[in-house]
Amino acid sequence: MKTRTLTYIFCSIAAVLLLLNSCSGGNKKAIRVGDVLASFSGTDLQGNTFSLASYKGKPVIVRFFLINCPYCKADTPIFNMFYDKYRQKGLAIVYINNNGANTEEVETFARELNIDFPVIFDQEGEIARQYNVKVQPLTLVLSPEHRLLAALLGGVSEAELNELLGQYLE
Repeated sequence: MKTRTLTYIFCSIAAVLLLLNSCSGGNKKAIRVGDVLASFSGTDLQGNTFSLASYKGKPVIVRFFLINCPYCKADTPIFNMFYDKYRQKGLAIVYINNNGANTEEVETFARELNIDFPVIFDQEGEIARQYNVKVQPLTLVLSPEHRLLAALLGGVSEAELNELLGQYLE
């Protein structure tokens, strides 16, 4: 019950922040729960292209992270475990960094945390701008149709991921 309450609190905070960002006068419209997200592509640390469009029909977790964020370091093992458990069922996870780090720092972060899914270093912040991301860490949880199920600020638990994506991974 506590996890469900925390999930709703995080979703509510994310919704308020996204709403406030949409009122900021910028050209970009804030994404909202229920929206189908437009595709993006980027090059991961191994030089491979990650394209959201290539995962159509599969659930996807998109994580905008910071290299010195305690939440990011604490919950990355949860994302690793979740990916190992469900990648054969189609789950995709991608981490995106665009906050002042350099490539070497992002590579060190990924290596030290044993990340086995794509990590994109988006130096110019194009992907974050596309989704009007203003606050990080932010985890976007997408249905197989790439409809936004939740935008979670801060740390993420296994229970939250199971609650949001369980029906697509059974």
